[in-house]
Amino acid sequence: MKNKDILDYYNSLAENYDQDRFGNSYGKYIHNQEKKILDKYLSKKNLKDNIDIACGTGRFLDFADTGVDFSPEMVKIAKSKFTNKSIELADAMELPFDDNTFKNALAFHLFMHLNQNDLELILEETHGILKKDGLFIFDVPSEKRRKLTRYKAKDWHGGFQISIKTLKQSIGNEWTLVNYHGIGFFPIHHIPKKLRRYCVWLDTFLCNSIFKAYSSHLIFILKKND
Repeated sequence: MKNKDILDYYNSLAENYDQDRFGNSYGKYIHNQEKKILDKYLSKKNLKDNIDIACGTGRFLDFADTGVDFSPEMVKIAKSKFTNKSIELADAMELPFDDNTFKNALAFHLFMHLNQNDLELILEETHGILKKDGLFIFDVPSEKRRKLTRYKAKDWHGGFQISIKTLKQSIGNEWTLVNYHGIGFFPIHHIPKKLRRYCVWLDTFLCNSIFKAYSSHLIFILKKND
């Protein structure tokens, strides 16, 4: 994991991150699809029980009262936006919390930049801070999709992908895979903006169908076993 490269990258993006990434029709589309899945599994009544790992500028802090990120610039912006939240500077591999502190955790657009060893370390770290039966919800690019399209990342940026089989091997007996959903079955960013809204219903259907493993990204819902 190239910590320095990733850190420099996100520090440089922080000031304009919200607008550049999620202020356009493509970003809004992805955000809304991800939010729908979080709404299925997380209640907004007990936010103190939830933690957003790699929270960035706080895109999903509506689902958690605690957020951590390893970019000081991202944390600074998140704190200015959410003055009522507890937001800390921390690495996902070294979370500064006691065991059994939280009920649920989420982590979006994190694992895509890492590798298999990093994923397993973060799974172990997150397992420790969650209570029994707690959920860990996170996304990873789909290996099946990338094999189908022959996509290969140029570097660490979005360079990691995973299959359902590998994910199941990684979680061992510590977690149960409750479910998984797809995000972005169609290459929406290549579809004209005026037509994107007409693709939403079909894209959503396919991302939750028997073909969902071929979506661009997969969102996994794990439950802590003990």
